[in-house]
Amino acid sequence: MADQEVIKHGKNIIRLAGSKEHSVKHKLREIAIEFFTIVFAVTLSIWLHGLSEHHHQQQEAKAFLIGLRTDLKNDIASIDTLIRDHRRFSANFTYLASLDPRQMPTDEKFAKVVAESDANHYFRPFTSRYEGFRSSGKMAYIEDQALLDEIFELYQMALPQIRSSEGGWETRQGKLRAYQDEMLEGDGLADHFKLFTSPKGQRLVKKMIAPEQLFDRYESYRKQATAIVKAIEAAYPELKDQPTPTATKA
Repeated sequence: MADQEVIKHGKNIIRLAGSKEHSVKHKLREIAIEFFTIVFAVTLSIWLHGLSEHHHQQQEAKAFLIGLRTDLKNDIASIDTLIRDHRRFSANFTYLASLDPRQMPTDEKFAKVVAESDANHYFRPFTSRYEGFRSSGKMAYIEDQALLDEIFELYQMALPQIRSSEGGWETRQGKLRAYQDEMLEGDGLADHFKLFTSPKGQRLVKKMIAPEQLFDRYESYRKQATAIVKAIEAAYPELKDQPTPTATKA
């Protein structure tokens, strides 16, 4: 529509310029009016287009943040489970490290700990939505700079720190598994007792006690994720009373 208006007024300028019916002064005044009409039409068109584009961008940002809220609330629940599991794993290895090699336990606790000694649990956050939005270059659509900074800090700093700590724990578990594969003579409780109470077995199980750094990093991620969820809910108050859908990993 704006293009048609520009063409129409452009033709009027050409017609006025070639007209012999009016004085030069009159033609200049009319041409100036047509010229400023064109400028106004183009400016208005650009402004309306920009307004529409901005609205579209904000709708995309809102959809992303609402989805991110779901992802993070599921991550927070996962972190809670991780902390509980790793506390239990650490208690198990603390128990194994305290065994007296001269006397094998006869209670059910030893059997239960042995059964769980090879268990593991790692953080698997919902990152596909974030990665997709970031790789498409749309993160700048989020106009709340403080919120944007918090999101980047969570995924670019807090998450890699967790992966680093978990990677160290996984490496230590791999060494314990290798030692078991090499030295475990059978699958009975007595066989496991002999292995876990050997000098090397004791060194390995002690290293499997998770350092507090791992729990600190889990807590840091949970704290930052919770702050982001609250910021999103503050931006879109209608979310507070809505149930959180269960996210699915891509």
